[in-house]
Amino acid sequence: MSIDFGGGDRFVVEVAQLDGLIRGLAEARDAIKKVNDDTKLTRQMAIAPSQDPYSPDAIQKIVERTVELTPGSHSSANLAYQAAVQSVLDKLIAAQRQYLGAEGVNQSTIKGKG
Repeated sequence: MSIDFGGGDRFVVEVAQLDGLIRGLAEARDAIKKVNDDTKLTRQMAIAPSQDPYSPDAIQKIVERTVELTPGSHSSANLAYQAAVQSVLDKLIAAQRQYLGAEGVNQSTIKGKG
């Protein structure tokens, strides 16, 4: 089955492998979400390990670059990655439904002629 991802990008998936591909992408999406959830634990580090002049600023920068949804942060990159995987997953599921619908019509047609 050939699947169009827009912009002229297409790829071919063996129909027999489609369920496994969908399952694998769903697992990848869930793993990305878990990483992002785990990253939020960084907020617990918001208390500097010492009161030297550098630790509080360093902790704040770590939190900003991981948890905050600012451009270039770990969380914003994870959310974009999760959205991209979900988009591919949605297209694969839609293509699978379309294929199964067409197969059902074909089977009905063949049985009706028999």
